[in-house]
Amino acid sequence: MVLESQEQVTIPQEAAIEKTVTDNHVTQPNVSEVTRDPTARELPAFFYTAMEQVARDEGFTAGQYTIETEDGSSKGDGFIGELFRAYLTEGDRRETYLCKIPPLNEARRQQFGTMEIFEREVLMYNKLLPLMFAYQEEKGVGREDGFFCIPKCYHAHYDGQSAEAIIVLEDLRLNHYRMFNKDKPVDYEHARLTMEQLGRYNAVSLAMKHDRPEQFEQFKMQDPMKEMMGPDNPFIVMLQKTTRDAMETLEPHESRERNKMQKLLDGMLADVDRYANFELAEPYAVLGHGDCWINNMMYRYKNGTPEHIVLLDWQVARYCSPILDLAYFIFCCTDEEFRRRHYDEMMSIYYNSLATLLEKLGHSPQEVFPRTAFLRQLRQYGRFGLMLAVFLVPMLCTRNEDLPDMNATAEMFRDTDNVDIAIYTKHTNQSAYRKRMRAVIRDTVRYGYI
Repeated sequence: MVLESQEQVTIPQEAAIEKTVTDNHVTQPNVSEVTRDPTARELPAFFYTAMEQVARDEGFTAGQYTIETEDGSSKGDGFIGELFRAYLTEGDRRETYLCKIPPLNEARRQQFGTMEIFEREVLMYNKLLPLMFAYQEEKGVGREDGFFCIPKCYHAHYDGQSAEAIIVLEDLRLNHYRMFNKDKPVDYEHARLTMEQLGRYNAVSLAMKHDRPEQFEQFKMQDPMKEMMGPDNPFIVMLQKTTRDAMETLEPHESRERNKMQKLLDGMLADVDRYANFELAEPYAVLGHGDCWINNMMYRYKNGTPEHIVLLDWQVARYCSPILDLAYFIFCCTDEEFRRRHYDEMMSIYYNSLATLLEKLGHSPQEVFPRTAFLRQLRQYGRFGLMLAVFLVPMLCTRNEDLPDMNATAEMFRDTDNVDIAIYTKHTNQSAYRKRMRAVIRDTVRYGYI
């Protein structure tokens, strides 16, 4: 979900690994012996339990190592989770891990059903993604040709009854991965890598659905937002408000675009229901990523050019049309000039990548997902990118330090039952927003998506 996304930005990319904001030390194996900085936020016991398990799995000696943590969440972070960097140290050995847990703030946990969403990401890391990887390996597809671009997961745990959830991942910075600056539209090489990997990711779903239909049934996860999509839901209210704001970016003479945006607004609830109904996308539905924008990706570079991508944040993965991820990325993360020059090429890169891997997995693209079917899906689902853009583009045009404090915002929503979108947009660069938003509307009209 979009609201998750700012998590990744808050990790200081050039901070020294030794720096710790929260200085928690644990003498193993007794969690009760934790020494805490009285000025730091207290982490839940299950965090330390998980790190003990990681320490055992990674060969640390019980009683001989310490755990230190660095707070990785700050102003502007998403509702769905908080990040901490954990350090395990024994003698000269020091290992770094990224740990994601549900919000410590009660209002944030309740606002958007974060426990259910964590359950989904734990399932992805513990079961579904490993099944996809094993399937490719059994078919003789290696890492250079298939889809394997996720961070290494050391531990993923969910317990709904005790409201505990944690995911422990590798720190990709240590392997020279970096994030693209969200303030800038994505350029050609970053977009190309993204399109290639999305094509491969979707190819695995389509092939497994044909080869292992019974096993694949568990991949057919409902849209996690479906139950939240009533007319008075905060997210729907925000979408409607941001859609009206987007309409105001149009020039006075753009009456055609304005009329189409009004129809989009009037039919928003029906559209949301359609996106969540995967049966309408069959036989081409796939396990989608669900939150496919630039802050949920990291890139490794060679001579200044991205050569590898890793996809992050699988908390809203769901079974849906493959177009939802494509439209989300292309309309939210690129600008008008890029789409004018490269839109058709990006769609071809995606489809050719998908077709190539399908063939390696033993399937005919023309039988499993013909190009004509892909183009029909684009027409049917392309405007999903516009629906997400009206919400996300204002944040893309806002500096990180000017984004709202999510704890305070969630508490306000809880206490007043008021969703004031101005909280998100009051510091938006209006000139940049109007230019970028107006271009998304024009392009979706030009492509025939609305």
